[in-house]
Amino acid sequence: MRITTEWYQARWVVFAVIALGIGLRLLAATQGHNFDVDSYLIVADIIERGGNVYAETMRYNYGPVWFHILSAIGKAASFFPTNQEIAFRYILAGLLSLVDVGIFFVLWKKASAAAAYLFFLNPISILITGYHSQFDNLAILVGLFAVIILGDNFDKGYDSRKLAGLLTLGLSLMIKHLLFAFPFWLAVKQKGIWERIAIIIIPTLVFLLSFAPYWQDGQEGIIYNVFLYRSWDNQFFFRLFIPEILSKFINAPMVWLYWLFIFAIVLRHRNAFNSLLLYTCVLVATSPALTNQYLAIVIPFISVNPNFFFLLYTMLGTYYLLISTDGLHIAALQSIFLLSAENYYAILVILLCCGFIWHVWHQEIIALTKRTLTGIEIWIGNEKPTNR
Repeated sequence: MRITTEWYQARWVVFAVIALGIGLRLLAATQGHNFDVDSYLIVADIIERGGNVYAETMRYNYGPVWFHILSAIGKAASFFPTNQEIAFRYILAGLLSLVDVGIFFVLWKKASAAAAYLFFLNPISILITGYHSQFDNLAILVGLFAVIILGDNFDKGYDSRKLAGLLTLGLSLMIKHLLFAFPFWLAVKQKGIWERIAIIIIPTLVFLLSFAPYWQDGQEGIIYNVFLYRSWDNQFFFRLFIPEILSKFINAPMVWLYWLFIFAIVLRHRNAFNSLLLYTCVLVATSPALTNQYLAIVIPFISVNPNFFFLLYTMLGTYYLLISTDGLHIAALQSIFLLSAENYYAILVILLCCGFIWHVWHQEIIALTKRTLTGIEIWIGNEKPTNR
């Protein structure tokens, strides 16, 4: 064990893994791009002209931080005028690869070297960062920084460190509001009613105030393209697990918010770091809308907490991203395991739910299984005829 640990932590191994992971991400970027990258180019052009993104395009659904980053990438790409679009894509993929490096080191410090390696070499993470170039990883990294700064002392009131942590969480929401319900997960841990309210209000207020400079001309776009935006309304969890009779009274977003609320309470005794990872799993598994990039949101969680179901999730998710028309669309692989996109997502949601249940309650499941088997053995023994 000691030899294995020393090998994991050897500097040359860390360097080799990081180099390999970045190389694979950039290799994925060479395979082209999709709708999202086209949207980024439009946004970067609007900023370059001094325009208001929220007033001029429907293809931007987030806080203002990311479009400033896109503007900086666009300026860097302008140094390659003959291949500016290609340069933009590679700089973008390179930046997001460095974000993954940041998550790698956070997982190394807070979980284990094995978790860091599993994350960084996970093919779903590689494909989403390299080909799709989605930036959920940046919001997650800043969220991880936020919980590290916050710490786990929720018995006392506020000090400068806790305030800094909440402001950092607000920054994560400004990048992409994946963690919109996570302040509530933190609030249920906190002692004191006013302290709980503050945990919810401070990050949310930071997020809302970030739109103020763009509100006058862009209020309609902010309302409809950010706050009221709906992704693909495929409702996999809702259709799989909610009885049809209940669908007359509740809808998929209500179920999503319900489970985010319930698990905040059920898992309130977990530390802040693990709570954030658990939150990402509940967020994705019960979401009313799933698209390719959402598959990567849970990779830090499943890397820290690997199990058989998460292994299958990684394998099937990788295969789907390789053959999907919105992914690498590799025709030679499409006939190996041919299903509709809906069926792939349905199976992935089921695997994610099973892996989550096993992670949270595996001890209880094992104990119940043992008691059940013991009961069956006793019952069979009592049913055997008595020898005369």
